[in-house]
Amino acid sequence: MDRAKQMGTKPIARLLAKFAIPSIFSLVLHAMYNIVDRIFIGRGVGSLGLAGVTLCFPMLLFIFAFCLLFSSGSASLISLLLGKQEKDKAEQVFGNTFAIMTITSVLITFLGLWFSEQILSWMSVGPQVYPYAKDYLQILFGGSIFFFYGFFLTFIIRAEGNPVYATLMMVVATVVNLILDPIFIFIMHMGTGGAALATIISEAVIVLMGLLYIMRKQGLLHIRRKNLNFNWPNIGQIVYLGLSPALMDIAASIQVTILNSRLVVLGGDIAVAAMGIIFAITSLIALFTFGMAAGMQPIIGYNYGAGNYRRVKQTFSYACGSTLFIIIMAVILIIVFSRQIAMLFCKSDPGLIDLSSHGLRIFIFMYPLVGIQILGTRYFQAIGKGVHAVLIGVSRQLFLFIPILYVLSAVWGVEGVWLSSPVTEVLATMVTMLFLARELKLLNSKIKAQSETV
Repeated sequence: MDRAKQMGTKPIARLLAKFAIPSIFSLVLHAMYNIVDRIFIGRGVGSLGLAGVTLCFPMLLFIFAFCLLFSSGSASLISLLLGKQEKDKAEQVFGNTFAIMTITSVLITFLGLWFSEQILSWMSVGPQVYPYAKDYLQILFGGSIFFFYGFFLTFIIRAEGNPVYATLMMVVATVVNLILDPIFIFIMHMGTGGAALATIISEAVIVLMGLLYIMRKQGLLHIRRKNLNFNWPNIGQIVYLGLSPALMDIAASIQVTILNSRLVVLGGDIAVAAMGIIFAITSLIALFTFGMAAGMQPIIGYNYGAGNYRRVKQTFSYACGSTLFIIIMAVILIIVFSRQIAMLFCKSDPGLIDLSSHGLRIFIFMYPLVGIQILGTRYFQAIGKGVHAVLIGVSRQLFLFIPILYVLSAVWGVEGVWLSSPVTEVLATMVTMLFLARELKLLNSKIKAQSETV
């Protein structure tokens, strides 16, 4: 059976498992090698190296925003086109994305390297942390083209119906990263620059495997020279559909920059290092949810495009239920073992262990609600309603979190910084549910109309 057509015929639970499990596995692996990166940095470089990497994190999110703008938008559009049986148009979108991404990645690399010192100053990097942050950031900017192609190829290969190969790409890259990290940090003494270089080489492996898959014509979509151009109507649709996750990452970049600056003022470099540990652990949960969302998206996009609205609702319900259950279990385990988790990163620094384990317990307390927000935004993106997804994402990152952060940190200092996360998650979930309630009501009316015509 055609891989794309399976999305409209196979049982939903089995289909979601087929798409989501490889996506979850690959993204959790990605989170794990970020965690291992920070473990190696914390143990091999120290708390200043960990603080330097944490202060660079907003720029990494900024790069990811542009990766997602084209990759996620293109994947959403291709899923909708495959659902409508418009394969030639899907291939045209595929080629157009390659063209626009190449230009964008080269531009970001040039600007990032040229203005790296100004960027570090803007991110409140102090003199002690500066050399660690600079080494890390410049290597990431230098290899940013691999992030673009890596994101794009994994998204597309998953969207056209082969999540297993997309997962294999991530598995191989993770193994490469885990091998290179200790070599560069402990044996070659390259510090934070070594961790960044290991990450870039791992992304290059993903790109190589993705290109081999496409060039050998193993998938539904192929690169055709005639499509490697700037078709502006197609690019406009790609940007529209990819705007939500891109703006969410840009908003997250602003959010983390402000968060780091408050920690520098209120708690110094040790508080920033603690936040680096918290980011590493919370990313594990967030990327699990993104994996479920990535598995859900092509199924919803295909069936919505084909008019199979009952399958759209079933897919979303399965995704929400299973995600909430698993995240609740994970958060309980993290809270119980928070001190042991912190010790993985900094066994010889009791002050950092105490601060990060305490902050982690508070920061992550309401994190199960993040699952509803991520799945909600990806649902709107999958059905082509990018504006709704943008409003949900940006309201959480900017309009809610930043004011809450300033108020709570002004009253309770660093403790207020940790508390800003659970308070924000409650309010942001309420906003998400308002949007979803209206959309699901419309979906139910479409299902009812279809039932009456049968």
